Amino acid sequence: MNGTDNNSRAAALRPQIDSLTTQLCAVEANLLQAVIAYTSQGLHKECDGFSGIRDWIKESFSLNEACAGQIASIARLSPKFKHLTEAALSGAARIDAIAYAMRRIEREGLAVYSRVPYPTPVESPYGATCRTPEELIREYCVHATRSELAEHLDRICAELFDQQALLTELSQQSLAWLEVNQRPDGMWDIEGLLTDDTGKLLSNALRTAVPPPRQEDKDADGLLPRVSGRNAEALHQMVAAYGTAPDAPKRHGHTATLNLTCDVETLRGDKTGRLPKLDGKTISVSKARLLACEAGVIPSVFDYSTGEAIELGRAKRLPNVALRHKLELEQPEGCAWSGCRAPISWTEAHHIEHWANGGETTAENLILLCRFHHGRIHLDTWEITKTAPGKAVIRHLRTGATDAEWEADLPSGQSAEEFSPNLKRQLDDYATWFAQKNMEASIARTRERFREKDAAEVKACTANEEPLVPAPQEDPGDPPFLTRPQRATAEGSAGQTKRSPFPKRDRAPHHVQGPALGEPPPLRTRNPALPTTPLSLRA
Repeated sequence: MNGTDNNSRAAALRPQIDSLTTQLCAVEANLLQAVIAYTSQGLHKECDGFSGIRDWIKESFSLNEACAGQIASIARLSPKFKHLTEAALSGAARIDAIAYAMRRIEREGLAVYSRVPYPTPVESPYGATCRTPEELIREYCVHATRSELAEHLDRICAELFDQQALLTELSQQSLAWLEVNQRPDGMWDIEGLLTDDTGKLLSNALRTAVPPPRQEDKDADGLLPRVSGRNAEALHQMVAAYGTAPDAPKRHGHTATLNLTCDVETLRGDKTGRLPKLDGKTISVSKARLLACEAGVIPSVFDYSTGEAIELGRAKRLPNVALRHKLELEQPEGCAWSGCRAPISWTEAHHIEHWANGGETTAENLILLCRFHHGRIHLDTWEITKTAPGKAVIRHLRTGATDAEWEADLPSGQSAEEFSPNLKRQLDDYATWFAQKNMEASIARTRERFREKDAAEVKACTANEEPLVPAPQEDPGDPPFLTRPQRATAEGSAGQTKRSPFPKRDRAPHHVQGPALGEPPPLRTRNPALPTTPLSLRA
C-alpha cells in the first residue's frame, strides 16, 4: 500500500519539478543576457565602480557565489566563444556546463584551436554537423553529461599536447615539495605541493585505507565524520601498514593503485585514433609509454583487433626479482644520470629500445633511472646509449651536450627550455631564486678564501717580526669647536641604536662563516703604532 502511495506522490510532484526547472533555466538565460548587455558596455565599471564582473554580481545582487562565478565567466568570455554563448542564451545548454567548457578551453590554451574550421566538417555523436571544435563542444554541452563533456575535453588535450604532457609532469616534479614538522603542542604539521600523479596516488590511498563512513557513524546531530579527520586516520593506517603488515606496499613488488589501459599499436605510436587511459581518464601516448616502461601502475596492454590481453612476451615487460637484483649490483650508486643522487631503491628500469617497439627485457637493454630522469629520457630531446653494465652515455640531441655538461636552472636538474608553459611563471621565479642563492653562496666562499689567505699572510709576517708597542697617546679632550651631544628626549631618536643598512635576508647563509653578504670586509691597520682616535676627534 505504501509503495502505491509513494508512486502516486512521485507522479504528482515530478511534473511540477520539471516545470520549475524549465522556468529556472529560462530565468538564468535571461539573467545572463542582461549581464552581458550591462558588462559589455562597461557599465559595471563606470557606474558601479567594480573592475571584476563576479564581484559586481556578488555584491550587487542576491546570487550565491557559484552561480555568480558561472555567469561572470560566460559574460567575460562571450566575445571569444559565440556558439557556446548562443547555447547558454537560448537555454539549450545549462549555465554550469557552458561555464565549465569556456573555463577549460581558456585554461588549456584552446581558444584559437576551438575556432579553426575542420578540414572536413565532422558529425557529432548526437547527429549534428560541426564545422569547428567549438560547435562540437557545444553539442556536448547541450546533450552530454558533465563527465562526458570532461572526457571529450581531456581527449582534445591529450591529442594536441602530447609532448607538453611530459613537460608539465617534469615541471610539476620540480615544484613539488613536502615538509613534516612537529609543533610545540606535540602534534605535527604537514605542508607541501604534490604532482598530479602523486596527488592521485595519495588521494586513492586515503580513500581506501579506511572504510567509507556508514549511517551508524553519524553523531548526535546526524552528521557523518568530517573528511579531513578521516584523511588523517587513513594516513596513519597507511604508514602503520607500510612497516608492519606482511602485505605492506612494495616499491618493486609493483603494488599500485592506478590502472593503465592501452593497446599495443597505440603504444608503439601508430595512428590508431585511440588513446590510452589512466584510471579511466584519457592521457597522452607519451605518458603512457613512460608508465608502460615501469611505474607504479597496473598495466593492461592488449591487442585491439582481437581484444586479447597480451602476455608480456619476450620473457616479461618488467624485470623479475633476479634481473632487478643484477641491475642493482651493476649500478650500486643509483640513477644513471650524471650527478643525480637518487638512491638505487628510488630507480625504475628503463628499456633502451622501448618494449612496445620490440625491445627485450634483458640486462643489456635496461638501465636504472630515477623517476624524474626516467621521464626526461622519454622526451624527444635526449637519447641514451648503454656502454657497459650499469653505465650509459646520455646526450642532448640539439646541442650534443652530455648530461654531465648540461647546465641546469633548477635544483632538480631541469633547464629553462624544459619548463612547461602552464607553470613557466612559477618555474622562472624558482629559477631566479635558485640562481640568487648560488651567487650568494659563491660570493661567501670567495670571501672566505680571501680571508683565510690574508690571515695566513699576517701570521707569517708577525712570526718573523718583533711586535710593535704603540706609543702612549695623550688624551686631547673635547675639541673646542664641538658642542656637547644633546640628551635623548622622548620625541627624539638620539638614544636609538644605529641599524645595519644590510637587510637580514641579504646576509650569507648560516652555514657560511664570515661577515654578512653585502658588508665590506673589516679595515686592517697596516701599522699598529698608528693612533686609533677617530678622525673627527683629532686636534
